[in-house]
Amino acid sequence: MAKEQLRQELLAERAQVSPEARRGWDAAIRQCLKELPPWPQAQRVLIYLSIKWEVDTWGIVEDLQQAGKEIYVPVVQKRPRALIPTLFAGRESLIPAAFGILEPAPGAPTLPPQELDLIIVPGLAFTREGYRIGYGGGYYDRLLAEVSAPSVGLVYSSFIRSFQPDPWDRPVDFLATEKGLLGRK
Repeated sequence: MAKEQLRQELLAERAQVSPEARRGWDAAIRQCLKELPPWPQAQRVLIYLSIKWEVDTWGIVEDLQQAGKEIYVPVVQKRPRALIPTLFAGRESLIPAAFGILEPAPGAPTLPPQELDLIIVPGLAFTREGYRIGYGGGYYDRLLAEVSAPSVGLVYSSFIRSFQPDPWDRPVDFLATEKGLLGRK
């Protein structure tokens, strides 16, 4: 099956997950992240701010704040295509941007991706090997290709699927699911 067709099917399937199931699974994934080997020592963490049916990250952001970690969120740069790690200064400092994603206002401090300690990655689905299907922009593949920081995909276990990655796809190092942590390293 072509990735675009699978992407559409996954979006429809994700919309069918009940709010109650999502809340429980999100809480379990949040707890699972604390078992991630790089979690305790990671000081500069890139995390997406969840929208729509993505695994909820707002509680994880609270955990990172309470632990005193520097939180960076990805800001989409269209030309050249890239994700720019930008300092998260609080929910009140965010503005709506591309794809309905909340981002820090222009001028917020940024960090070279190579200085990140941990990258938390969204996806519609992942393979057991850590390859992902996202929304089709290739932004995270570009980011993962240029960093050495450990990366973790957040995914409900029912969205771990088999599919053929493209040659440019980059896998994450770990998957955090509601059933536990999976690692390829």
